[in-house]
This record gives sequence, C-alpha cells and structure tokens, in this order.
Amino acid sequence: MAYGNAGTYREREILTASPAKLVVIVYDHLLANLCRARLAIEANKIEARIEAVAKARDAVVELLAGTDVERGGTLAVNLQSLYVFMFSELNVIVHEPEVERVEKLAEIVSHLREAFASIAATTAVQSPAA
Repeated sequence: MAYGNAGTYREREILTASPAKLVVIVYDHLLANLCRARLAIEANKIEARIEAVAKARDAVVELLAGTDVERGGTLAVNLQSLYVFMFSELNVIVHEPEVERVEKLAEIVSHLREAFASIAATTAVQSPAA
C-alpha cells in the first residue's frame, strides 16, 4: 500500500474540519509529543526530549490562542488557565525531566481530548457534510 498521499489526506482533513475537530487534532498532536517526550526521558535522549517538548508547547500555544474567552465565558477562562499551567509544566520538563510529570499532563490532555471528540461527534451528527 502506498502512503504518498498521507500528507494530502491530512491536509484535506484539517481544511474541512469543524472547529471542535481541529481542537481534537491539536490534542492528538500534543499527546503524541508527550509520548515522545516520555520515551526520550526513559531513554535519556536529551535532544529528542527537548524537541518533543517544544512541539508539545507549540500545540499548547495553539490551543491557548484559539480559546475564545468572549464566546466561551467562564469555561474558556478555565481552559486558558489550564493551558497556561500545561505550558508551565512543559517548561519544567525541559529542565527537570520527570516521567510522572509528563504522564500527569498526558492524563489531563486525554480527558480534554475525549470531551472535545464528543463535541465534534455531536456537531458532525447535527450538521452532516453536504
């Protein structure tokens, strides 16, 4: 099976995704990089850890920038606070690599991802694609 079109498929998925689905995609990216960071810590691969954490921070910044406090109210404010906490934890992990800290972040992100996946699925059912 050829995988040459995987990038094209992913690009199309992103361009046609609902806002909730886009958040899920960012969470998936964040989780993948937290996993990479954990593996790098366990293998004592400093460069790989730093790269994975940097990509995880980029994902958190994307989530933070996309949080609409005006429309989201208290929930959005709480999400922003959580994202700031996550960013802070990632900065600590760069200098103090602890698997437990990465796993706690991954647990938080997994719960958020599931919530947004549920929202995305509900939205998709309510407004099917043409």
